[in-house]
Amino acid sequence: MFKVERFQCWKEEEMKDRLAPLINEPVEIRYQKLKNVLKEHKIRVSHQRLLILDYLLCNDTHPTADEIFQNLKLKDPVLSQATVYNTLNLFVDHNLISELDFNQPSKRYDFYRFHHSHFLCESCGKIIDLDIDEEDLRFKELEGYKIDTIEVIVRGVCPDCQEDEESI
Repeated sequence: MFKVERFQCWKEEEMKDRLAPLINEPVEIRYQKLKNVLKEHKIRVSHQRLLILDYLLCNDTHPTADEIFQNLKLKDPVLSQATVYNTLNLFVDHNLISELDFNQPSKRYDFYRFHHSHFLCESCGKIIDLDIDEEDLRFKELEGYKIDTIEVIVRGVCPDCQEDEESI
């Protein structure tokens, strides 16, 4: 059997235990805990970085950098598009978020709550998280290889779009 060795910012159970409950917490508590997350990753804390990280934590829509910018400039009018792009790159470099490339015009971003895969609707573009157990994946051709990461993207048409197609 092959072994998957990938860097994770935390053990997955610790990640779920620490961050999943934050979504329902008041913003002040979320910000305090997210400050600690940034410090643990040796990232200087700033208002804009907290704003962007909080947005990614609370929005599991896999937004693009432009979507993040458009939504956050309503909260912080002085936020620049360059700051959003630079912050996202910084977070990716520190393994705090993942950059998703679905061969679309814009990359999408995902906060590391836990390791997962994705379903991409080819019709409407909706992306949903899939819980796939990597231990169940077998690639006999890769016996003896060191695998750094596995990315599974399932493409198809979501139930909503299937209903829309049937009603036409």
